[in-house]
Amino acid sequence: MAMNRTIALAVLCLFLVSAVFPAADALASGGHRGRGGGEHALAERALSLDEAVAQVERRYKARAVRAEENRNDDRVEYRIRLLAEDGRVFEVRIDAATGRED
Repeated sequence: MAMNRTIALAVLCLFLVSAVFPAADALASGGHRGRGGGEHALAERALSLDEAVAQVERRYKARAVRAEENRNDDRVEYRIRLLAEDGRVFEVRIDAATGRED
């Protein structure tokens, strides 16, 4: 009886691992699976949200207090709110495909 439970548990673990690794592979490749739409926009990004935050923090010598991704059709834009050393709060917009400020 204990052997049957062990085998069932091993099969369940193998099933769960096989379900997780294809999803991790898709995330590592930028989420592009060839189905179009939002995934197509993901594949065309020049930089990630984390990279955009690091870029503007260095450029403006400020700290990011909020960062979000906005989508308009196939265009992805990052909005990053920054806090300057003097207490000033401002927002920067980065085009995800080009990495340029809007």
